[in-house]
Amino acid sequence: MKIRWNILLNFLVFFAVLMLVAGFQTTFWFQLFGNVPSPLLWLNLVVYVILYRKPFPAIFTIYAMGFILLTFTAMPLKMMWISLIILFTLVYGIKTRVFWSGSGYYTIMCAFSAVAYHLIYFFTSMVIEKTPASFEIVDRLVQIVLTPSFAFPMYWLLAKIDKITQDELMHEPGGLEL
Repeated sequence: MKIRWNILLNFLVFFAVLMLVAGFQTTFWFQLFGNVPSPLLWLNLVVYVILYRKPFPAIFTIYAMGFILLTFTAMPLKMMWISLIILFTLVYGIKTRVFWSGSGYYTIMCAFSAVAYHLIYFFTSMVIEKTPASFEIVDRLVQIVLTPSFAFPMYWLLAKIDKITQDELMHEPGGLEL
């Protein structure tokens, strides 16, 4: 079996970018902007994976990303994975019906995902955890506004990574292709 090194390289570079943006979001952001809630930069990366990868590699990548993100948060693993798989289902469902390539669609899906992720996390927390997450409406709204504002630079960076590593993007919507 021949190993496709460009896919492995792409996978590893995406994880390096994930750790970079998660580190920026959790530490450096607060040094620059004080108590202003940070955007969910890692969520933009997750949305890119959902939109431009085939379903099974995307699910595997998202689960691995969720595991890595645990080092940057106090969220339990079950909450992270459940939230991400529900988000994957929603975004992939929309993608199979309406899809066009480019940064505009990606930005719209990042905005949708920011809203959906907060709702998924809040309601899942109410169902699963003994002490549910607090509502914190202002913090969540600020994150919802800031997250898609970083979508265009993230799209540019991630598309460059895909081009350099020569990873094939999946641009067509449609049914489940394995």
